[in-house]
Amino acid sequence: MSTLRPPADGLAARDLDRHLINRAGVLVDAAALAELPVTRLSGAAPVLLAAGAPVPATVPAPLVRLLMRAGSMAIPCALVTERLGLDVAGMLTTQRVPNVWSASVSAGESREQGLNPYRAAARALGLPVGNCLVITTEAVAHEAQAGGARRALLSRAGALSVAARGVTGLSEREYGVALQLALGHSYEGAAEQLGCSASSAANTMSRVMHRRGLADRTRAIADLITSEQLDTAELRAALPAELPDLTPRDHQVLTLLATHEVRAVARMTGINQDTIGGVITRATTAIGGRTRTHAVVMVLLLGRPSLATASLSGGAR
Repeated sequence: MSTLRPPADGLAARDLDRHLINRAGVLVDAAALAELPVTRLSGAAPVLLAAGAPVPATVPAPLVRLLMRAGSMAIPCALVTERLGLDVAGMLTTQRVPNVWSASVSAGESREQGLNPYRAAARALGLPVGNCLVITTEAVAHEAQAGGARRALLSRAGALSVAARGVTGLSEREYGVALQLALGHSYEGAAEQLGCSASSAANTMSRVMHRRGLADRTRAIADLITSEQLDTAELRAALPAELPDLTPRDHQVLTLLATHEVRAVARMTGINQDTIGGVITRATTAIGGRTRTHAVVMVLLLGRPSLATASLSGGAR
């Protein structure tokens, strides 16, 4: 009797468990399943394969083996698909990996609501995204990493490989601090909301700023929003429907603060550096911002929709 061996491409069977260790959940992009060739699906029941079926029985692709292994370990799996519908159930049956899905999330609807699809999928499982193994395709790996994925595998026709590190996502603590600052809280207020100390919140944000090469938190928060690493749904829910009236100069100052330090904004607008602080304070008050950062977030999300939503609409697959 011949012995079944793992295919030459992708991760060996013994490596699959290693990627599931300490992972509380698995998030799978539906595109990874859609790429599975029929010839690489299980040609016999998994129990027969495990018992050493003859070679003609096709070895399941590594992606299928990993999902079956996750199911046997009672690790919940969530599916991330562009749109939810009847086609999802049919596709899952065809791909022969039913009975492993605990939740499914629409990537398109998540983006429309200002949510990162992978973070939304993790929430559907009641888990931090950093505690999940993400299986995605190269085309949208950046979105998984931006959502805070700490461990990701890329699927190419069912063969799995470790995703190269790109943009580093936020940890749950980093995400929480950044969100509270974007909502207009001080470090003290953010700490109260998160149950930590103000110094811990400040140190957490300092790490984020250092990693992104930015010296002030306003630009760091704006950068997180425009790079889709901070979901905007909760921010928008706390904002008025329209941007309050601002003078053209105040609007210009707050807009420039999203990408430039104060000294550069003074130079670009022709405002004296001795008075730029007063202009920023007046503009923040006029827009109803709790802090300078909050005022800039309001302008980004309400006054400059192209900045806040272009990347979201451009993320459609």
